[in-house]
Amino acid sequence: MSRAAGGQTGGWAAGLQRHLRSTRHLVGTLLAVAGLLAHFAGLLEAFWLPIVLGLYALGVLVTPQTQTDLQLEELAGQQALRGELQTFLRGLHGRVAPDVQARLARLEAQLDDLLPRLRELELQGNPHAFTIRQIVTDYLPETFENYLRLPPRYAQQHVLLSGRTPHAVLLDQLALLEQTLESITVSVAQGDTGELLANGRFLQDKFGTPDLKL
Repeated sequence: MSRAAGGQTGGWAAGLQRHLRSTRHLVGTLLAVAGLLAHFAGLLEAFWLPIVLGLYALGVLVTPQTQTDLQLEELAGQQALRGELQTFLRGLHGRVAPDVQARLARLEAQLDDLLPRLRELELQGNPHAFTIRQIVTDYLPETFENYLRLPPRYAQQHVLLSGRTPHAVLLDQLALLEQTLESITVSVAQGDTGELLANGRFLQDKFGTPDLKL
């Protein structure tokens, strides 16, 4: 199965799990059960099944997403992406050199810091969110997909026209991804710091408390 097909299957399964945990599913189920009880009581006859299904659909459609639903959806999205990253990294164990593994460990640590903020950044329309997601799902896997097709000795020893080996080229590409994630981390942290300072000014204006020394 291709990575795209696997991602679609995983996304569908994750979406189903989120729905089954949602308030919408609960309300829809309660209405459907009420319809079944009415059928067993003799109130619904020939068309009981479409009515029961319609009651479930009505419950799903009219019930708004609660904050808990949104939090569960956000958590499930983070877990799915984190799981995809973990599966990819496990598949590289024993297949890459120690210096490559060290760079992967740094990339993983950076993504561990950023993935919990991904949904928030997406809702803000922050372009960094797209970059974070693409690094996990496309950029990083495609980098190694190309590299691992090369024979190991060729990758380590063959000198390209640029004067570098494929191994050195891979390290450069990983360094670029690391620099990109570091830049994103700094940008997000600066935004958080700005909000912290703004909140301090608000508290100072409202309550006259001493300014926080940051």
